[in-house]
Amino acid sequence: MKIKALSVGCTLMLCACMSYGVQNSEYQHKIGQWIGQNAENLYADWGMPMQRQQVDGNTYLAIYYQSESQPVDNVFQPYESEMSYDAMAVPDYGLPTPPPLFYCKTTFVIRGGIVVDANFNGDDCY
Repeated sequence: MKIKALSVGCTLMLCACMSYGVQNSEYQHKIGQWIGQNAENLYADWGMPMQRQQVDGNTYLAIYYQSESQPVDNVFQPYESEMSYDAMAVPDYGLPTPPPLFYCKTTFVIRGGIVVDANFNGDDCY
C-alpha cells in the first residue's frame, strides 16, 4: 500500500512539473533562437538592455525586465504549481491592497559580440 501511495504521489509531482515545463518551454525556445546571433541583431529587436553586467573582458550579461500590473495573457495564475508563502504575508494595516505585479527577467549571455546563452525567470514570460 505504501509503495502504491508513493507511486501515485510521484506521478502527480511529475505531471505538475511537466505542466510547468510546457509553459516555460515555449518561451525558452523563443529566446533560445537568439543563441549564435550577433548581439546587435538582438538589440535591434529587443532594444538596449535595461542592465548590462560585465562577467569578464569578453563576456557580459544583457538583462531585460518586464513588469505589468496585469499578466500579458490575462491569466492571473500563470502556473498551476504556483506556490504561496503565507509566512511572508504582511498585514495590510487597513491600507488598500496593492495590485499584483507580474514580471519577467530575461538574460542573454554575450561573448565576443555573439549571444551564447539565454535564460529567464518570472511568472509572466511570453
